[in-house]
Amino acid sequence: MGIDTVDLVAPELKQLTVSLKAHREVNISILAPMVEKLSWQWSYTFDTIKFGLWRLVKLRLQTAVRQGQLPSLHIHARITSSIVHGEAENSTQEIEKYMIAKPSVLELHLKTKGHVFGAFVFHLLGMNRFFGSTRRLKVVLLWSAFTQECPPDCACDHPDWRSQTISLTALEELEINGFEGYDHEIDFLKLIFKCAPMLKRMLVCLSHEASSRDDGCTQIHNIFREYSSVECYLYLSSGLMHVSDDCLST
Repeated sequence: MGIDTVDLVAPELKQLTVSLKAHREVNISILAPMVEKLSWQWSYTFDTIKFGLWRLVKLRLQTAVRQGQLPSLHIHARITSSIVHGEAENSTQEIEKYMIAKPSVLELHLKTKGHVFGAFVFHLLGMNRFFGSTRRLKVVLLWSAFTQECPPDCACDHPDWRSQTISLTALEELEINGFEGYDHEIDFLKLIFKCAPMLKRMLVCLSHEASSRDDGCTQIHNIFREYSSVECYLYLSSGLMHVSDDCLST
């Protein structure tokens, strides 16, 4: 609907479900202090919410919709062809608007087209006010027919993200699906291990292309061996566990 403003005042409301598609900026004000179950989905059809080459496509926040469910935030984003200056603050503010609850589960669906995603992900994780309590991180790298490794000077690869030190003290589990085995993806794994001292479990699921190569598997196993206190699992695209010659994937 072509609306610019939503105001909701419901002091006794216990459950709220919101699903909106934004063609432009919409101002929303909700006063519902008694809400216990929340499902909030916001889809974007404009290009103003960006971080570097990344554009936000959809946000979905859920809190206790089902019994025993942890508060979760799903962020869908895709790579674009043009960069907008000053957009990092813009994307951060957009996400902050909907953080009614701190998510214990953060799930990222990223259409990378082979581009570096580490800078974008660590930009989000650096929002400690909201993601400092995140216990489980899932990154889904979506396949595209145009996937290829981006050039060394691409704008997606901010030079300082690999040396970042952020606090991920609550993070216990990381799962990555669609792992290609590029160098920047290996760097992403190393940085997660470095910043998450309480990490207990890591699952890496290879893409079809990566499953047919052995070089990336060797690098991943080498990293796993450095962190023997963490349960590490490496899966091929077929769903079978990949086992190295002298080391089970744990």
